[in-house]
Amino acid sequence: MYYFGYCTWLHDVELRRFMPEAKVITTGRAPNHKLQFHAAAGRSDRGWCHLNDINEAWGTAALGIVVEHPPKHFEEDYDDFERCFLTVLGDDGKTYDCWTYRMSNPGQPMRPPNFYWQHIPDGMVEQQLPQDYIDSVRATYEAAAPCPRADRPNPSAIPGRGADTR
Repeated sequence: MYYFGYCTWLHDVELRRFMPEAKVITTGRAPNHKLQFHAAAGRSDRGWCHLNDINEAWGTAALGIVVEHPPKHFEEDYDDFERCFLTVLGDDGKTYDCWTYRMSNPGQPMRPPNFYWQHIPDGMVEQQLPQDYIDSVRATYEAAAPCPRADRPNPSAIPGRGADTR
C-alpha cells in the first residue's frame, strides 16, 4: 500500500514513530490539494495539519512523499482524522494511488504546538522540497491563529489514538 506523507510525516523521525517499517519511494505532488492548519471543530486548544481538496485547493498542489507500508497501518484510527484517497504524481515520473489522513471536520485556522510545527520545516528541508513551497507553507502557518498552548511538551513518545496523547 502507498501512503502520501505530508506535513509532519515528511520528517523521518516522525514518520518512523507512526510507521517504523515504512519505505520512502519518492517525493511527489498531490494536485488540487492544499496544506492548511486548523483546530478540530469544537476544539480551541491546538491546530493540526489538514489536507484540503476543495475551494482554494483548486489549481494548487501539496508536496510530500510516497511511502510503501504494510496494510496494518491502513486500519489505524486517530481522533479528528479520516482516511482519504488521492492520486500522487511522483517525482520519479510514476503515478501512485495513495491514501492519507486529513481532518474529518476542520474548525478555525490555528497553528499547531511548537513541538509539532518543528517537524514540518525540518521535514521539508530533509525531503529537499522547493524553497517556494516551503515559503508558502510558512505563510499559511503564519496566517493561522496562534496556538494557545504553543509551548506544551510532546505528550507521548509513542503516538496514541486520542488527540490529547498526540
